Amino acid sequence: MKKAVGFDQKIQLQQLDFIANEIPRMTSRDALYQLVDERLMADIGGAKSRANARTILFKIWFLVSDEHIELRDRALEMFQRATREEKLVLHWGMCLLAYPFFKDTVEQLGYLFHLQNEVTSEQIGRKIKGLYGERRRVEVSVNAVLSSLRSWGVLEMGKRNSHTMAAIINISSTELKKWLVQVILIVTGKTVIELNHLSGEPCIFPFELSVLESELSGNHLEITRQGIGRLLVGLK
Repeated sequence: MKKAVGFDQKIQLQQLDFIANEIPRMTSRDALYQLVDERLMADIGGAKSRANARTILFKIWFLVSDEHIELRDRALEMFQRATREEKLVLHWGMCLLAYPFFKDTVEQLGYLFHLQNEVTSEQIGRKIKGLYGERRRVEVSVNAVLSSLRSWGVLEMGKRNSHTMAAIINISSTELKKWLVQVILIVTGKTVIELNHLSGEPCIFPFELSVLESELSGNHLEITRQGIGRLLVGLK
């Protein structure tokens, strides 16, 4: 069976900001649908491309799976008082939860950037086609993710169709740290992650996630000790 792709349209940060801002104000799905469609008309001319973008936006922020509703609701609450950089972290986490294809693509980018300073479109394309197959849809979706990341200021275009990383974004909010750690554990399927290794998780390569034991207390995460000075975090 072929793996689902789905993320096949460039998504801009202002579009993600718009739907995240409007969800708490809307009384019905139809009202939100109409509002988002009208907003997208300013950015996207073609009806099919606009429908694709709308589907992606709704899957990321509105039509989330039942097991992610609590995470989404916490994200929406944080979003109202978040800085621009923190909003990007929230969008990133919601994309990871909504689209395994997005997670796999940014994870492969993270692996490659750990080894080298530049990553070409061809390199990441080969990696993802190895996971999803030699399909035109896969190629289109890789380009959609890359163009989205460029528009978000995460990647910069270099020479010969290569990409470099923009500045690393430091996460300082304790509430946001706890939320993102929970997202990472879910999307990676890991039972536990060593605290010192959290920032090295390739699926969050644009972010600096330095976490203290005292910052992860709460209802969703638990800390265990293994050996001398080795702290592991997992889901409760």
